[in-house]
Amino acid sequence: MMMRENEKNFRALAMLRYQADRYQSAGNGAMSQQLNAEIRRLLSAMSQNADKN
Repeated sequence: MMMRENEKNFRALAMLRYQADRYQSAGNGAMSQQLNAEIRRLLSAMSQNADKN
């Protein structure tokens, strides 16, 4: 069950990184920063979940 959750998180992380790169290349720095903040939150949550196991 944990593997499925990790897989979902990795997919979401990849999607967020892709979107952040697209916004940055389009010159939309504010949206890129917002997505990078979301990436940091997701990485933090993934780290906390890994520590619990």
